[in-house]
Amino acid sequence: MSSPLEKTYSPAHSERRWYAQWQQDGIYHSAPSALEPYSVLMPPPNVTGILHFGHVLNNTIQDIYIRWARLNGKESCWFPGLDHAGIATQTKVEKELKSEGLTRYDLGREAFVDRVWEWKNTYGGIILDQLRTLGASADWDRTLFTMDESASTAVKEVFIKLFDEGLIYRGKRVINWSPVAQSALSDEEVIFREVREYIYTLRYHLADGSGTLLVATVRPETIFADVAVAVNPNDERYKHLIGSHVIVPLTDRTVPIIADDYADPEFGTGCVKITPAHDPNDFEIGLRHNLEMPQCIMADATLGELAGEFAGLDRFVARKKIVARLEETELLERKEDYTHNVGFSERGEEPVEPYLSDQWFVRMEPLAKPAMEAVRNGDIRFYPNHWVRTYEHWMTNVRDWCISRQLWWGHRIPVYFAEDGQYTAAQNEAEARTKLGLSADASLRQDPDVLDTWFSSWLWPMTTMGWKGPITHEKSPSENVNALMGYYLPTNLLVTGPDIIFFWVARMIMATLKFNGKVPFRDVYFTSIIRDAKGRKLSKSLGNSPDPLGIIDSYGADAVRFAMIYLAPLGTDVRLDINDKTQDIPSMELGRNFANKVWNACRFLQMKQREVAESEQGGEHSDYALSTADHWIQSRYMSTVKAASTALADYRITEYAKLLYDFIWRDFCDWYVEVVKVQLQHASHHSHKVAVLNHAFEIINGTLHLLHPVMPFLTEELWHGLFGHPENSSISKSTAPIADASSIDSVTEERFETLQLVVEALRRQRAEMGIPPGERLDVHLNVRAADLEFFHSQSSIISTFARCADLRIGEAVTKPDGSVADIVRGIEIYLVVAGKIDFDKERMRLTKEIERLSGALAGVEKKLSNPNFVANAKPEVIDVERQKQADWTDTLAKLERNLASM
Repeated sequence: MSSPLEKTYSPAHSERRWYAQWQQDGIYHSAPSALEPYSVLMPPPNVTGILHFGHVLNNTIQDIYIRWARLNGKESCWFPGLDHAGIATQTKVEKELKSEGLTRYDLGREAFVDRVWEWKNTYGGIILDQLRTLGASADWDRTLFTMDESASTAVKEVFIKLFDEGLIYRGKRVINWSPVAQSALSDEEVIFREVREYIYTLRYHLADGSGTLLVATVRPETIFADVAVAVNPNDERYKHLIGSHVIVPLTDRTVPIIADDYADPEFGTGCVKITPAHDPNDFEIGLRHNLEMPQCIMADATLGELAGEFAGLDRFVARKKIVARLEETELLERKEDYTHNVGFSERGEEPVEPYLSDQWFVRMEPLAKPAMEAVRNGDIRFYPNHWVRTYEHWMTNVRDWCISRQLWWGHRIPVYFAEDGQYTAAQNEAEARTKLGLSADASLRQDPDVLDTWFSSWLWPMTTMGWKGPITHEKSPSENVNALMGYYLPTNLLVTGPDIIFFWVARMIMATLKFNGKVPFRDVYFTSIIRDAKGRKLSKSLGNSPDPLGIIDSYGADAVRFAMIYLAPLGTDVRLDINDKTQDIPSMELGRNFANKVWNACRFLQMKQREVAESEQGGEHSDYALSTADHWIQSRYMSTVKAASTALADYRITEYAKLLYDFIWRDFCDWYVEVVKVQLQHASHHSHKVAVLNHAFEIINGTLHLLHPVMPFLTEELWHGLFGHPENSSISKSTAPIADASSIDSVTEERFETLQLVVEALRRQRAEMGIPPGERLDVHLNVRAADLEFFHSQSSIISTFARCADLRIGEAVTKPDGSVADIVRGIEIYLVVAGKIDFDKERMRLTKEIERLSGALAGVEKKLSNPNFVANAKPEVIDVERQKQADWTDTLAKLERNLASM
């Protein structure tokens, strides 16, 4: 017999113990076999990353599916890894150097890169250890770092192939530029903030002196690079001026007035200054009209020579001085407050500068077409499906991808330049000389830039499987990479945020189709955005982003996992009730209470099992026929298995969690465990008691398997504690329950549910009347003829659960004197309370309370029906009033029901 379960569940002890055991036994390592494969790609967290609740939700979902597949007998592999996070990691190390009074230039490129590797080896694995704390059952033997040799080889080969095919080219574009990092930024590295500043309307005098155009701008410091003023070709105000010239303020230059649809006649004055080198929209206009593209703001965000007396000034210092000069020269028409969104560098936190520079680009249109078709034809499915429209819109309007970054940490661009300006992509200098037709001693210079971090990430479905450089590890020292990719690719599931649908998801589809001829995954699950109770995204700066590890320490990993899934319906934002002061999340109590409920029920059954085993057995071996309640719980269990399995298959994970919660909490713990107590009391033979408990253990065994994917530690502990399995075995490697349709009896389920509702109605009546819990009262039930036999057979359960003194069940029962009444599904319920309450006083109390509450409810409803209140009140205030309305409406209905029953 297994050892007794502890009185209370200790998550911390259980989590440490079992994760160490899982790792020791290597149960989550996977390799190709005769089994059906199931694989998941872990979105690689940044090497600089620290666990946040986005990671908790994302990785819990992945773990649920990999564990469920494992239980269903599939060869399941969760491929983990780390992203080298170019700009984020370089920024971290540069800050360290700064504290030492050094810069990267003091070290030089090679020594600086060595220093970054040292930092990575010291701190880079922290987030993976944190994911282990969460219970992630990844195949850690396969952990890939995007700067590992195999991944780097793949990156280089892909670049060279695309270059040779003409899909990578060098060109000038306006890109996001970080003056602090001195590097281009991806769109993903730019965060937008609402900024209040000014919009300036400037006077551009016509060159012939015949008038003035008023042109509005928020960036007057860029006027020195103006090359035109655009008006809409259909704007009657300016049609006659197209082709004329205006004088750029504070300069002696004239620029043409051009016609372009980009100019909106309804916005501002309808005139737009065109500065192609400092605005991406202006850049496109410049290409259409073949305009020059001079630059007046330099890489360090100071003004250049074109700015004349303002040259050398920081862009924002220059703005103030330029505005003052415009006022002095009467070239400023007006200055108005203006609020708009401005892009900031996520790492450097400075405003991003639109900057024209030579960069490397990937031509995206040829790669986008097959990637678009893969989603349209259903080879790849999105959950929720509405993201398909977003994907199609982006792919239809795809722009070339700027892949170069002016950093030292990352995959260096494998392009070599000859002294005469020729260049090519190659594995090394020798190959470059051959491709360029140069002598063996010809001097070459490698491009100093590195590739965008996403350039290695878009190869993730292939590089995780050793593509272009086999991964070797102890368990499989010489795997066949082609066999590995043939077995696991396409992977089954990708779980990610919708914010990187373009930066990562779309590009992985493009790359894997291009270089492997397969889609990278079958299903993509887009997670919800996590917000606080006020609807704000979690942010350290807002003080509403608690440390998940601290929450796990307080509640347990399983409790956090379960609560997050329970609160995260597909396609809907997650709301967490975060206490900003204590940094606690009270809603996690739901998960902890659930874990304790399961533990206590299992412990009770184990205690009863031991009591029965230790009692006198005699010679009793009579047969035991399952009771109605046994059939009911068997049917409810099978119905739950069926519904939960379907919910998982359809990625309705919140429904999966709620099905388990309702079945385990209400049906099994609150009802069936109590039924077991009654059945044990009435069992006439020892063998009957054994059979009652065996049936309960069969149900809990299957239920633990159903619950295991979301609560792995608790279920492992109970699976061993209840059933005495060997220490080196795991519930993870056992078998998932399968719904047996023949065991589902909807009639019995419906009848038992009616019984539950009747008992709950009696309990509610007692509570509302203030009857002490231990006091037994007479109960009369008027039941339909069709249900009479069932209710008579369950009379002992009803009497026990509803604390009945005398229970009368019939089909022609009339309301006894001194009773209160209720009706549930056509069954009339009479609770005899004569002598227990003063009916006159109770009627008076109820009447007064109904009047008071009706008045209060009317006040709330009046407030909520007021459009001004709804339009102007804070959302949280409106939520409070709506909650009052719901609560008071419910309470009022109960009071009126009670009064009517008297």
